[in-house]
Amino acid sequence: MQISDKALLGLVLSLTGLLLIGHFSIEERVLPDYLVICMAILLAGQCYRFHPKYKQDNALTNQIRRDGNVLKIKNKSLHTVMGTDKSQSIEINRISKVTVINEGLAIILDDNGTGFDFVLSDDAQDIAEHLKSLLSHQEKGQIEFEVIS
Repeated sequence: MQISDKALLGLVLSLTGLLLIGHFSIEERVLPDYLVICMAILLAGQCYRFHPKYKQDNALTNQIRRDGNVLKIKNKSLHTVMGTDKSQSIEINRISKVTVINEGLAIILDDNGTGFDFVLSDDAQDIAEHLKSLLSHQEKGQIEFEVIS
C-alpha cells in the first residue's frame, strides 16, 4: 500500500495540531509549554520532505552525475533552505572500488583505502544501476563493485 505525499503531509500537520490542542486544553499539564512547542515545531518541520524542491534536489539523477571523465556526487540535502549544491568531483580513472548500501555509497580511490562516503536517498540496487549507467564498459571493468542490500 502506497500513501500519497498529501496524505502524509496531512497526517503530520494533524498530529502537530492535536499535540498543541491536547496540551493546552488540559488543566494539569504533563510537559512544560516550551517543550510541547518545540516538539510541535520539530514535527511540523518534517513537512519539508514533501516539498518538490527537496525531492528534486535528492533525486538520484541530481545526486550522481557525470561531467566528462569526472563523477560529481553530492550528499542528500537535509533541508530545502539549508541545502547546499556542493558536490564532490572524483576522477573516474582513480576509482578502484565502489560499495553501495541502502541510502549510501562509498568510493575507494587508487587502491589505498582512502576515499569518500556519501549519503543518498535511494536503495542500493537503484544507486548501483544509476552509477553503472554513467560508466563505460571499460570503466566498469576496472572498478570493483560491491552491493550490500
